[in-house]
Amino acid sequence: MMTTALEKSFISLKRHIGEYLPQLESAIVAIKQLESTDPNSEEFSQALANLHVAATILEPYSEGIVEAINQFTDDRPD
Repeated sequence: MMTTALEKSFISLKRHIGEYLPQLESAIVAIKQLESTDPNSEEFSQALANLHVAATILEPYSEGIVEAINQFTDDRPD
């Protein structure tokens, strides 16, 4: 059975993953579009803009998920 601190940190980790994943998926879609689109096209420019937005949004989410991972790791028994 998990301890209360470990349970709370695991719930936090799952919440952070749930928030992170959709943003990460948006970034992956944009990257795939960039890889398969003519760099001189409007589609490429839009994909680049989408990747910029996704990366900007992911930055604080990444910090949060790293903190959640660290907390979960710290709360795990040795």
